[in-house]
Amino acid sequence: MILREAITKTPLPNFAWFGCAWAFVLAYTLDLGFRGSSYKFPQLAAWVFRLTWLTLSSLLAYRGLILNDLPINGAGEILLSIAWGFAGLSIFLDLVFDHRLPIWLVSILTAACIFIAEWININTSPIQYTGRPIIIIHVGTAILAYGILVAQSLNAFAYLLQDRALAKRNFGGIYSLLPSLVPMDKIGVQLMGSVVWILGISLIIGAADWIHSSLNIIKLPKLIFALITWLGCLILIIQRRRHQISSTRFARVSLLILLPALIALWLSLPSTPSK
Repeated sequence: MILREAITKTPLPNFAWFGCAWAFVLAYTLDLGFRGSSYKFPQLAAWVFRLTWLTLSSLLAYRGLILNDLPINGAGEILLSIAWGFAGLSIFLDLVFDHRLPIWLVSILTAACIFIAEWININTSPIQYTGRPIIIIHVGTAILAYGILVAQSLNAFAYLLQDRALAKRNFGGIYSLLPSLVPMDKIGVQLMGSVVWILGISLIIGAADWIHSSLNIIKLPKLIFALITWLGCLILIIQRRRHQISSTRFARVSLLILLPALIALWLSLPSTPSK
């Protein structure tokens, strides 16, 4: 009993988060820096990336046990959750669909998110949602949707790099690390479709709460930018499935849609609770 209380009350030290960040940097170095010397280094980078993601998952779960809440308390935790989400999604795409996003790119972005989250100062105080547990579903689905959208942005960025390389007949260097165009296009359409459904659920809950609640939990500007993001994704996915736009234009617009999503995410970051 004493050991259990000690475990649940012990905060995570900073070096635990920094350790994960530097491990992702190691995966980046192994995948990009040593790829030409041996085939074993990219494989090692993939395993380092997966094991580090599992470690990050354990740290987030441990933190959730401490706070008895989801890791969505404050800007730092939300950034950690998004980083965990798109890194985990890249592993899922690799293992299930045999579509590997560039490990070096996902690794360095995940590491950057962890460093920034720690610099922001991860909040240890749980946020009270004033007796409205459904708001947790709203926040959770929004974070999941934005994480998938970030993964699609990485996929679109890799697509545009590969498309440019093929147009200029550059087949070596960094371009040899990228997947082929057809799988990236198919995965991009599937990811964008997932964003439409998941963000749509979040918008329905958020809009209903904003209309019927006087607690001002959900702010109108955030809903507007989230709606702009959702409409952009919906129109884009409809046009792509009807073959009204090319794969290259689909990738470019996917990157543009990330802008209102980032604004909506920034507007939704909770303020630090007053002591």
